[in-house]
Amino acid sequence: MKASVLALLGLTAGFFAQAQDTQKKVEKKAIVPASKSVPITLKVGDAAPPLKATKWVQGSEVASLEKGKVYVVEFWATWCGPCIVMMPHLGDLQREFKNQDVTIIGYSAMDPNNSEEKVQAFVEKRGPKLGYTFAFADNRDTYKAWMQAAGRNGIPCTFVVDKGGKIAYIGHPMYLDLVLPKVVKGTWDAKEDGEKLKGIETEVTALFRSTSGQDAEAGLKALKDFEGKYPELGNIPYFVSPKIRMLLKTGKKEEAATLANMVIAKASKSDDSSMLGGVATTLIGPDAREDKELAKVALDSAEKLLAIVGNKDLGGNMTMARVLFANGKVTKAKEYAQTAVDLAPEKSRKAYQTMLKSILEGTSQ
Repeated sequence: MKASVLALLGLTAGFFAQAQDTQKKVEKKAIVPASKSVPITLKVGDAAPPLKATKWVQGSEVASLEKGKVYVVEFWATWCGPCIVMMPHLGDLQREFKNQDVTIIGYSAMDPNNSEEKVQAFVEKRGPKLGYTFAFADNRDTYKAWMQAAGRNGIPCTFVVDKGGKIAYIGHPMYLDLVLPKVVKGTWDAKEDGEKLKGIETEVTALFRSTSGQDAEAGLKALKDFEGKYPELGNIPYFVSPKIRMLLKTGKKEEAATLANMVIAKASKSDDSSMLGGVATTLIGPDAREDKELAKVALDSAEKLLAIVGNKDLGGNMTMARVLFANGKVTKAKEYAQTAVDLAPEKSRKAYQTMLKSILEGTSQ
């Protein structure tokens, strides 16, 4: 995926992702990008390499990529926020295509901050509701054979393997709704459809700019036009919180609240903690203008978030602290804020204290 799009994705992640930003910066240093001098040896149209795992964490082992079946292999890590954001949608796709010989595999490889224990714990907690297969490797061999060979050094990154065992698509999972149905039907033309997709990616990059800009009316129009043009991509999760923010910014409070409640209901059913965190913090942001009713909706989202991630989760506690503070529950907010600070990595604890200073001191926002 292009670096510009990755940067724009960061703008849409919301405070829930921001809460763990310092830790992620440290963790990402452990992943060394492929050298520019490394030749690209795996391209669309090539035979898929073997997919070797040391542990199949959830679902049946995929000993080999069988002809006549379609596989979606998504590379992810426990520290990758954008990866986790996309997981509920991958679960939806697995359910949609479950009777059409489609297997979705979340593949995670060992790195200094992505251990088997972390992957196992994550999948045990989130996997049952996601409903697709998860694999882990205690080495980077398969990562190199797929990701590095394809010249990809950013995750999430998805490979779609067609019924002939060939790579049909390499790219971000947000575009799977355009790719997967055609691959399953056997109508995907890697050259023609691939070129069209490049154009759509350019439009998505522009859309991220529009929805993260200051002109909320223009952003809403751009999003509506895009969804009308590409209805299959209407469920890209990265645009949900920005849409709520733009609705609030343009004074469409009731519409924003309705959308937020719909999102909360769906996210809570699928244990979509990223979405719940994003909605909660958006509803108490500056565009909400300290609206008490919106703050109550935010509290509902934050409570459902914490029920999923548990009371030892840094981002969950930070979100709850901010939402409680917005609801005027200062004493409880202080408790969650202090818990968040205590959970923060030692090197970045001061940064979290600064971030939560108004709550810890009980002062106004």
